[in-house]
Amino acid sequence: MSMGGETMPLPLIDFSGVDPSAPGAGTWSTVRAQVMEALATIGCFDAHYPALTPQLRSALFDDSVRPLFTLSLDTKRRNYHGADKPFHGYLGSRDAYESLAIIDGHKLENVLAFADLMWRPDGGNASFCETIHGAAKQMLELEEAVQRMVLEGLGVAKYHDALSESSWHLFRMWEYKPPSSDEKVVRYGSHQDANTLTVLCQHEVEGLEVQTREGECVLVKPSPTSLVVMAGNALRAWTNDRLHAPFHHVTVRGDATRYSAILFSIPKLMVQAPDELVDDARPSRFKPYDNDDFIRFCVSEEGARHKDKLKAYCGE
Repeated sequence: MSMGGETMPLPLIDFSGVDPSAPGAGTWSTVRAQVMEALATIGCFDAHYPALTPQLRSALFDDSVRPLFTLSLDTKRRNYHGADKPFHGYLGSRDAYESLAIIDGHKLENVLAFADLMWRPDGGNASFCETIHGAAKQMLELEEAVQRMVLEGLGVAKYHDALSESSWHLFRMWEYKPPSSDEKVVRYGSHQDANTLTVLCQHEVEGLEVQTREGECVLVKPSPTSLVVMAGNALRAWTNDRLHAPFHHVTVRGDATRYSAILFSIPKLMVQAPDELVDDARPSRFKPYDNDDFIRFCVSEEGARHKDKLKAYCGE
C-alpha cells in the first residue's frame, strides 16, 4: 500500500508516571498494556516523555545537531568505521540527506571522541558533548523501559538482562534537505528497521510516515514533549512475529530542513525466539540469524528485490 497521507493518529502513551529505574512502580503496568497493544498493531507509538525536556530538545537540535551539519563534507566523512561497517558512521545521498552517528552515544567517552574527530585540531566541543550525551541517556532509559515492558508482557522477563547485555546502541543524527516546493518528496524510502527498538526524537518539521500491520498510514506529528518508539525486525523475530516492525519512510516539502536524532538498539548475538514463544499453536516464524549477516543481505542485490527482507532471509 502506498503511504501517501494521514489516516489515523499515532497512539500517545504517557510515560510521566513511569520511573525506568523502578520497574513495576507508578503507572508501569497500565503503560505496559498500552505499549504491547501499540507494538502488536502499529509497531510504534508516541511516548510522552517529560524527562527529555523541551530545553534539552532545543539544545539538541538548535545548538548541536543543526551546527554539526554545517561542517565541511571532508570533516563529516571522518565519521567512518571501515568498509565492513558502512552504517556505523557518515551517510549521505547527494542533496537528499546527510547523517552522522556515534556508537554507544550514551557513553560520554564516545561522544568526546566523536567531537574531537569533528572539531580537531581545536579540541572538541564541550556544550555539544554535554547535550548529546544527556539526550542519548534519556532516550536509552526509555528504550530499556520499553524493552522490559515487552518481555514482561510476553511472560519472558527472565531474558531481560541477557538481551540488554547482548545489545549495543547507535545514536544517529539526520538532516533532510528541503525541496523548496510544495510537492511532497521522499527523502528516505520505505523500509523496516533491522534493529530491536528505535527511539526517535523529531524536531519541528514533520515527514515520518508509518504503515500499520493492517496497511493503514500514519503521518507522525513532531511534538516537543514526546519521542517515537518503534519495533524493528530483530524484535519482530525475537517475539516470533507477535510484534509488528512497520514499514516507514521520510518525506519533506517546502523550505524547512528536517532534523531528527535516533537511538537504535542492535543485537550482537544470534536473534532467536525463546522456547516459551514457540509452540504448536504458534510455530517458529523465522530461523535464527546473525544481525550483521542480515544487514549484509538487506543491502545486497538479492535483498533489494524483496520488500519483507526478514521473511525472505530467514522466514520459515
